[in-house]
Amino acid sequence: MTDHCLRLLRQHRRLAELAAFPFNFDLARAADGHVEPVRLASGGSLEAVAGCDTGGTYFVCADGSLLYADSEGSAGIIGSSVDEALEVLIGLPGWRDHLSLSPADGEEKILASVAETEDEMREYHGIDAERAELRAALGLAERSPVALLGMLHRALLRTEPDFLLLNADEGCAYDLLDPHPRPPLWESVRHEVPGDPAAEPLSTWTRLAAEQGMTELARVALIRRLDDIFMDQSLLLRPGSSRELDLSPLLWLAGEFERLGDLPQAERARGLHTSLR
Repeated sequence: MTDHCLRLLRQHRRLAELAAFPFNFDLARAADGHVEPVRLASGGSLEAVAGCDTGGTYFVCADGSLLYADSEGSAGIIGSSVDEALEVLIGLPGWRDHLSLSPADGEEKILASVAETEDEMREYHGIDAERAELRAALGLAERSPVALLGMLHRALLRTEPDFLLLNADEGCAYDLLDPHPRPPLWESVRHEVPGDPAAEPLSTWTRLAAEQGMTELARVALIRRLDDIFMDQSLLLRPGSSRELDLSPLLWLAGEFERLGDLPQAERARGLHTSLR
């Protein structure tokens, strides 16, 4: 973990101005706070260190990772440190246009996407001289777009389970910044379930995950399930009924959250149960 670049940006006005424009990492916006109160589901610390012109916020987590949360309800880790994240932000100033890409897409597709985005940016402002100046001043390596995309991709995949962002007031989770698939929960736990693991109920895997010390994996799966029900209560319809709801899953969720020691989520599940009853 290092905050070398962050320290330099805070000490030198010219560098902070370059980071803010054209690379949209604006230290001055940190004081504005995020568009809504947020917290990590894990209870880990968050420090807002910068913002962007679309209302997004950059947060440093307890281990130094940089979490970006946009103003539309999505969030993700974009670097294992501020320094690493700034390599991506400066080297790929259009990084948010490339969130659906992965190293598996290949060099040709990645380079074409980056070139198209940066050519569009150059129609309105410079990025090349500014990138060279900021990289040199911060001591950042000059990496290829393909290497930077790989760094971003690896960081994004680390978002869950430890860095799931919640609306602090409502308790609901932010969506992932990227669309890349994650392995199902059952692949992460030790088990001896015969047959098709995917056919097992969620309770099988959340209980095993919790018993095996993977509390955050269990918590993420349970929060996502509660959010799904909150947004679509037809998920509670009894089989063969178009109107009658089975509210027992909400009580089960409340009990599982209590087992994990997550009383706010347990209260949220019980509150929804009460309102639907």
